[in-house]
Amino acid sequence: MVEVAASHPGATTDGAIAEQITPAPPPAAASRHRRFSIVHYFRGYIAGKIIIPYLVLIFILGLGATYTTINLIAGSLEDKFREELANAGLAANQAMVKIESTQLTVLRQMSFTVGVEDAIAGADSASLQRLMAPIAANAQVPYLDVFNAAGNEVFAVRDPSLGPDAAQRLDPDARDWPPVRKVLDRVVDDRGDKHASIVYPPWGGAIFVTAGPVTQGDRMVGVVALSIPIDTLANRLSQEAGSKAITLYSPEGTVLTSSLAASPESLSAMGVTPAEAAERLRGESILVRRVPVDGRPLVETLGLLAIRREPVLLLGVGNLVTIIEDKGAETRQQMILIFSAVVILILAFGLYLARTITRPVEALVEATHRIRRNELDFDLPVTTEDETGVLTEAFNEMTGGLRERERSRIAITKYMSQKVYKLIQTGELGMGGVTREITVFDTDIRSFTSISETKTPDDLIAFLNRYFTRMVACVYKYDGEVDKFVGDAILAKFGATEWYPDHARRAVLCMIEMIEACDELDEELKAEGDWVIRMGVGCNSGPAVIGNLGSPERMEYTIISDVVNTAARAQELTKEYGWDLLISDATYEEAKDYIEVGEPWTLQLRGQTRDTYLYPVLGRKGDVSPRRRALYEDLKLHGRSIFADFYESTGITPVLTS
Repeated sequence: MVEVAASHPGATTDGAIAEQITPAPPPAAASRHRRFSIVHYFRGYIAGKIIIPYLVLIFILGLGATYTTINLIAGSLEDKFREELANAGLAANQAMVKIESTQLTVLRQMSFTVGVEDAIAGADSASLQRLMAPIAANAQVPYLDVFNAAGNEVFAVRDPSLGPDAAQRLDPDARDWPPVRKVLDRVVDDRGDKHASIVYPPWGGAIFVTAGPVTQGDRMVGVVALSIPIDTLANRLSQEAGSKAITLYSPEGTVLTSSLAASPESLSAMGVTPAEAAERLRGESILVRRVPVDGRPLVETLGLLAIRREPVLLLGVGNLVTIIEDKGAETRQQMILIFSAVVILILAFGLYLARTITRPVEALVEATHRIRRNELDFDLPVTTEDETGVLTEAFNEMTGGLRERERSRIAITKYMSQKVYKLIQTGELGMGGVTREITVFDTDIRSFTSISETKTPDDLIAFLNRYFTRMVACVYKYDGEVDKFVGDAILAKFGATEWYPDHARRAVLCMIEMIEACDELDEELKAEGDWVIRMGVGCNSGPAVIGNLGSPERMEYTIISDVVNTAARAQELTKEYGWDLLISDATYEEAKDYIEVGEPWTLQLRGQTRDTYLYPVLGRKGDVSPRRRALYEDLKLHGRSIFADFYESTGITPVLTS
């Protein structure tokens, strides 16, 4: 006898299926009769919405540009000059980074000098003088301060070039200088454990301080601080900025120092208000201004000076210039006024028109994202009469078609293998068939008739659905297909609709996992006081013809093979042999590297002349539970069935199939 197994209860021809799952398109919207007019062109076409107002704007812009371009040359020289100053400001900030890097290099050289850590820990000023003073002199470091881990200053060096009072320039509270305090407190940020900032010492002025730790193993033993007078810092920045005048301002806007040769009164008058200083430090804009210095005009750009990538001071970069004719200033004012008005007008119209045009387009874009997420239960409102309105209507029609198609797909795939459905959708499924090596297994619940007699129809269906949910999940996990449900039985196939070479391995591992899932379900059923489930599974591998069988009016996607008969017979023999998982020798040969089995039983099936070997499957190779191994030993030595505890606890007498 040759078994014919169908993949679903019924099917139709390919064309008929396509008609069922692809709904006919809804009737097209009635075409609009458009009469050409300027007003209708503006309302009915996107091009009209864009072109007409912008033609007017371009005309206005052209007139204004013609007028302003004539006068632009007069102001271009100063603009170029300001751009040069802005570039000099960037160069000054880059020079600041170089200075920081140089300070850090000297710090590391001092910190890693052999013997420094011991000298600091022992407050050995003589050793520190011998080890660190030469480095400070070579690096031209004006100020060197060394502290122990407690923050006490143990050594200091002052360069004589600082003046006759250099030796007296000591701060008893130097440990509280922000960079020193952060190092003492072991503050580490995304730029490391070394810190730098501007400090205002008691002897006046300001200094740029860089501090870093000195460690011994994992323990910090002290801090080294290197300082540069702010006057020296400004001169170095000026050199790097192309000899431009560099002026450094405090965060409050007062002048700290300047490389510009000017009287103290003029330099003091160059200060800015705290509000302007705060705006520059926030980096919101760069101020370009003209200020008098000793009766001469200075054009200066005001920006920020960053230390360790943080704004610390205001940086002024400027240069003395000759008088630029008033005409240039007037031209700039005219240009600013005209172009500001044009830009505002363009922006106002552009924003209005862009919003009008893009609102429905944005809605369509968002709708396409929802379609991608398979969210189909919506329609877009049609708010315009132009092309976007037509597009929105067409989009709604398309969404409706997709919605009906998705509903059909969901309904069909509940009764048909998704693999078969995919073949139908792609047009790959036609009349005829192919021969493939596949694996099938058949399952059965022990004494299901006795169980069903104790339940109402609704309870029985709920009980079976709960069981099938667990079992089908295992089949899908291993890429198998449920061919059919026959009462409480499941016929599953592997490598049929979509072939893969390890179909036997997947099938047997799926069987093992189904037994484990059944055991988990049993624990829940026991807790609920319900019947427990014992199942038997028979499996076989071999050649089968897979394809459509029937007539053009009705067909089934089927398996035609004796493989199914042997799997069903193996399942029946699980009762007689007393073991829940039996596989044929054909399946065993394909999956033996992944499973552990017991000694096979030899028999001759009806209609066959050769012997068939049925192997009891214990579990995955190397992962057989002690319980199953003990149950098999009990079966082998004493003939006790794996189902014995079930029959004993329920009082059901097993019925064997001859």
